[in-house]
Parts: sequence; C-alpha cells; structure tokens
Amino acid sequence: MPLLLVLRFRKRNNMRLFFVCCTLLLFTTSTLFGQAVAYKGVVKDINSGENLAYVNIGVVNKNLGTVSNTNGVFQLVLDDKFDAETIRISLIGYKSLTFVVSDFKKMILSTDIILMEKNVSELREVVIKNKNLRDAKLGNVLEGRTASAGFVNNVLGNEIGMVMKINSKPTYIEKFHAIIDYNKYEILKFRLNIYDVKKGMPTNSLLDESIIVSSGVEKGEMTIDLSDYNIMVNGDFFISLEWIEELGEGGLHFLADYTGSPVITRAASQGKWNKQDKISFGFTVTVKN
Repeated sequence: MPLLLVLRFRKRNNMRLFFVCCTLLLFTTSTLFGQAVAYKGVVKDINSGENLAYVNIGVVNKNLGTVSNTNGVFQLVLDDKFDAETIRISLIGYKSLTFVVSDFKKMILSTDIILMEKNVSELREVVIKNKNLRDAKLGNVLEGRTASAGFVNNVLGNEIGMVMKINSKPTYIEKFHAIIDYNKYEILKFRLNIYDVKKGMPTNSLLDESIIVSSGVEKGEMTIDLSDYNIMVNGDFFISLEWIEELGEGGLHFLADYTGSPVITRAASQGKWNKQDKISFGFTVTVKN
C-alpha cells in the first residue's frame, strides 16, 4: 500500500521544507516499487550495419518482452527482481544472443547498440515432385460460427497458433488460412511462424527467414500464400501468428469453436507457451503430401 507522507510547516520555511517533502516522497516511491526502468536500444547487423526490424527481445519464460520496430529500435521495462533471469534476443536467420538480465542492463547503459550475426547455414534443397502428391487441408475447419476470440493482449511478440497433425511424410506447406470475424484496424501486420513440436508444444523454428504478412481483410478468410518458401515438414508442426506492430487493443477477432485442436499462446517475446484447452481457432493450412 502506498505511504502518504504529510508535512506541516510554517510559512517562512515553505520552500526549504517543500524540497524536503519531495525528496522523501521520491525516496519512498523508489523503495516501495523497486527499480523498474525502461531500457531503449537499437539492433543492427554486425557486418552491414543495417537496422534489424522485428527482433524478439524478452526475459525467457517470464512473458516480459517486446519486438524491435521497423528501424530496429526497441524499449523494454525491466525490474530489479528479474536481474538473475536470462534475456534472449533472437531473429530468424540470425544467431541468438543471451545475457543475464543484470548484465544486459549494464550493457545497454554503456552502449545502446546490439549487434547480431547472420546464421550462415547450408540451405535445404527442396524439390517438389507432383507425382503422387495430393492437396489436403489440415487444422480446424469450421462448419459454422460458434465463437469469436483474439490475441491474449497487444504486447509485441504475443503469439497465437495451433498444432497441425500430418498424416503423410513429407508434407509441403502451401497456404495458411484464418477466418476473421472482425478487423477494426486498417492494415494487419503479422509474422507467421512455424515450429516443430515436442510433447504437444512448439519448440524450434523450422524457418530460414522471417515471413512478414499484411492483410486488409475486415471480415472473412485471410489466406497467406507460402508456396514460394518451399517449407517441408516430416512431422506434426505448429503454425502461429505473431503481433509485431502496435495497433491498439481489441480490434481483431477470429472465428473459433470448442471442438478442434486447442489454441497455444504466449503473451510476449521469449515467453512461456500455454495451451488454451477451451477454445480452437479457425486456422487451417493447405498442404501437398
């Protein structure tokens, strides 16, 4: 509970005692609420110097994180209570960075530039042979409207998605579909992510590059063409949409029901995944297998 400090003083000492009062109040506020400080920086490519957009920065498994903007700039509020935790900085196609939170805070105070190095790896050659491959649709095909739901919050890095179960190997991902109930924003902007699955939960990204998608669909089906990315999977996978730009709360809902695969979410970058057993979104993928 906040402490209200009242000082009474004589008129001739107003200025001196008013200064004392303010000092005591500031000290009391700092003591009561701890040191929550906003740390601001910019993420760049170590070789080109290019500012890196949509980098995930967050405290691992604590649902405290953010995403850099189109200029690579980010701001993250950190409290002293997280000093012993781990902060991770990641971007698809780059080597992840990890720091103890206390060390990260010292680093940002000395230099606000974070440098990331590209993850150079041999690209997988994917050859799609049409022979014996057939189109199929995976996910939660809605037969009628039963519910409407959206993101957990509008914190950057908030993600929602579903596990897609495949019945044939290999499987090539062609399109992603989501049914929008209402969209009050002019343009939606997401990152589409695809992860492998372990014990029913998403783990490592299966992508070599970020897939940034925009849509102006106000109501109806939003379709994302993924055929140019040559994404092949050999087992169940998790596909999600990630909130990467500040648009305000409550302006987007998807159609949903209570019968399909449960939605899995995380509230912020590098946060903990949680299964929402009571709701399933109308997310589907078109595949060839």
